[in-house]
Amino acid sequence: MAATNEVIVAMVPFFDYSHLNNLFDLARFIASHNIQVHFLCFVDMNRDLELRLKGSLGASNIHFENLLRPSPTEKNVRDGQPSILTFLAKLTKPINEICVQLSTKARKLVIIHDLMMSEQILEVNALLNVKSYMFHTGSTFSRYSSLKQTIPDIVDDDDDHVKLIKQMQDEFPLLEPHEKYCFQMELDDIDIQFSGEIINSCREMEGKYPDLLAKVKGKPLWAFGPFHMLLESHSNSSSNITRHDQCLEFLDKQDANSVIFVSFGSTTTLSQEQINEIALGLEQSNHRFIWVLRKGDNSEKLKEKDVKIELPEGFEERVEGRGIVVNWAPQLEILGHSSTGGFMSHCGWNSCIESISMGVPVATWPISYDQPFNAVFLTNLLKIGISVKSWSHRNELITASTIEKSVKTLMGTLEGEEMRQRAVELSKQIKNSVKSGGRARKDMESFISHIIE
Repeated sequence: MAATNEVIVAMVPFFDYSHLNNLFDLARFIASHNIQVHFLCFVDMNRDLELRLKGSLGASNIHFENLLRPSPTEKNVRDGQPSILTFLAKLTKPINEICVQLSTKARKLVIIHDLMMSEQILEVNALLNVKSYMFHTGSTFSRYSSLKQTIPDIVDDDDDHVKLIKQMQDEFPLLEPHEKYCFQMELDDIDIQFSGEIINSCREMEGKYPDLLAKVKGKPLWAFGPFHMLLESHSNSSSNITRHDQCLEFLDKQDANSVIFVSFGSTTTLSQEQINEIALGLEQSNHRFIWVLRKGDNSEKLKEKDVKIELPEGFEERVEGRGIVVNWAPQLEILGHSSTGGFMSHCGWNSCIESISMGVPVATWPISYDQPFNAVFLTNLLKIGISVKSWSHRNELITASTIEKSVKTLMGTLEGEEMRQRAVELSKQIKNSVKSGGRARKDMESFISHIIE
């Protein structure tokens, strides 16, 4: 194994917890191999990560590099919100300064950065002893399908994928022509300068798609997730906190596979009308549920107008004992609980990974970004999901009767049980894959060997 000063790894995450948590799990695993890891993030986020790190394997090898949070000044013309590109541009100099300094302390500096932070490490990436690897938060299926859509002349050697694209073309989001050109050309130009790509997935989960994507990109691609399963100590890191959580206490009292978990991510905005329909649909289904309805669902525009999102009058009283509504929940622990039998989700890739790895079928409700691709992947390829709302109907109100029917199908029919059995079997394969000697673990170890060469 390389000495500490032989190789240093710098992790450059995007500053959103849905992105950041993945790289932090990866940082912990790399550090457990006696490799020095430096995590570049904002002061408040680093403080939170340090608390989570205490007592973990390899904790002494992780060092936190604090970045000051810039004050956004420019606004996007389209929505009047602070420009993310302007915000990130202000971080380029401090990130490069830290990485340049780290490069003087090691034979090789390995930079693992979020796709969104690609421009921020271009300058330091030109140094002779620096190698960089791009981390993409999405699935290889969504990435491959997006590239096929954006660059049509890519040769698709997979007949099944060609048929799927034609069959489901209305279910895949399309970029506007100018967005497609500017966004993809910029990323492709940057992509040329990097040594490889890392994706939080595995071949047991996505089959042929990691290899199809690697062939298109023409560079090494490592898919050795799920990251949250890489460290044996992961499930113990928050057990003292979450064991007393009201959601887990509720689940402890329920029968196996009897509860559906409903959550649409931390950034989703639902209208009051849609919330009313979801509430009524859950009530009419007569199935037990945990529904996460967070403050984050309330958009800035709603806040400015002082509009308060509420549950229908008397709803909580009518479902008392059968369902609970919370503004936060320990999602991974809930999905891993034996009483959880289904998940109604926006199909963000992190949520998909957690649901798949825990053997829980999904009622899909894609809202934005890569979520429509993920929904198709769950329903049409893995066949462990049922569609509540398809992308082609994204602008429509989903009625209570549709929600009721979806919940009943997933939770109380033979069709739903068959999905659950497929999900459980896939979960077993994934868990074996991340164990010592498993394929995903071997792929991870090959990456470790690669970066310390």
